This record gives sequence, C-alpha cells and structure tokens, in this order.
Amino acid sequence: MSYASTSTQASITVQGGFLALTVKPNPPWVSGQTLTFFVLLSTPAWLTDTVTIYANGTSIASIQISGLSGSTTWTIPQSYAGQSVSFTAKDTLFGATSNAVSGSILYPTKISISAPSTVYVNQTFNVSGTLQYENSSGSWAALSGAIVTVRGSWGGSATATTNSSGQYTATLTAPSSSGTYMMTASFAGSSGVAAVTGYSPLAVSSSPTALPTIASPNWAWCLACFAAGAVVGGLIGYGVAKS
Repeated sequence: MSYASTSTQASITVQGGFLALTVKPNPPWVSGQTLTFFVLLSTPAWLTDTVTIYANGTSIASIQISGLSGSTTWTIPQSYAGQSVSFTAKDTLFGATSNAVSGSILYPTKISISAPSTVYVNQTFNVSGTLQYENSSGSWAALSGAIVTVRGSWGGSATATTNSSGQYTATLTAPSSSGTYMMTASFAGSSGVAAVTGYSPLAVSSSPTALPTIASPNWAWCLACFAAGAVVGGLIGYGVAKS
C-alpha cells in the first residue's frame, strides 16, 4: 500500500528578552561608593542566564538570573574619580542589551572644623579648618580656592576661601544666649569634586563677673589709712570687698 507524500508548516515565534537596568543610588556618584545594579528581564529565563554589567564598555560585574530579575553590587574604584561613566547590561541567553544609566563620578572630599571649646555671649571668635580631596592616586591633597560656609545653629554665618594648603578661617559672633550650639563648615562641591560638611559643638557661656573697679586716689587713700591704724584699714578693706 502506497501513501502520497504530504507536508505541513507551522510558524513559531521566538520571543526575545528585553533587559532593563537600574542603578542605585542616583548619580552623581563618588569614588569609593558602593552601587547596586538591578536588572529585569521581560521574559523569564528558562535556564540560568548570566547578565554582565559594563562601565564604559568594560565588564565590571555579573549577575546569575534564574527567573526575571537579579542584582549585584560594585564599589567604584578611585581610578574612576573625575570621569563620566555609562553603565549598561547584556544577558547571554537572549543577547539583549539594556538601557544606559549615565552619570559623573566625583572626587571624595573631607573637611575639618575647629572652634574654641568655650566662648562668651556676643563674643567674636574664629573657626578654622582644612578642606581636602582624594586624587586619582588615592592621596589626600589640599583643595585651594574653594568657598567654605561656616554656620552656627543660632543663625550666625560667615564664608571663607581656602588657601593653597586648603586651610580656611572664618569669624563669627556668638549668640546673646548661653548654651550649647552646633557649628558646621560646608563645601557645596564643584565640577568633579563632592560636597562635604563638618560638624563641631560650641559652648557659649555668660559673661564672666566683672571685678570691682577702684579709682587710684581712693586706693592711695586706703594705703594711708592702713598705715595709720589697723581698725581704719580694716573698715576700708571691708568697704572695698562689699562694693
């Protein structure tokens, strides 16, 4: 018995995967900061899928995905400071490339602040410190020509510009009420350099009790009285003590 040959066709649609990338926290970033990368596939991976994270085209991390999503972390090396970077992700199973997440990586900064341990109400005093940034080699260097704003929690403020050594000095007037206050020294950041704030407490005391003022003629007279007799001298001494 013979059979006639026959054939049939069927269409199969192979769905590609769409890959979304999210980076937290949002830019700008600072070298030494740890970033978290979140990836999301539009189609579940039926096998373990490897997603590679790239920074400016260089592989920096990978994520193993068995379903729709995954995440990993990466700490920004100091060598990236001062650069703009674009992060992308690409998976092995679907060959999908994600959206790009771009931003700047800033140089880290640090600032010191030094104020008197105690000042008196309405007294003028100086606040000083040093502003530095961490350069690409990982060394801390002076940040010169930067504007530092010094503020007191009572509302007083002053600005100063750092010198070639990164040092600043600002002059403020203490509040009219005694108590413990907080001082801050802030650098707002600039192109390629991160903002930073330092803190220092400040104790403000009431004015010291003024000593009695004795006019020279009265004092000379008291000495003469003392020479004349102990009783008179004692009375004069008591009067000075009570004044």
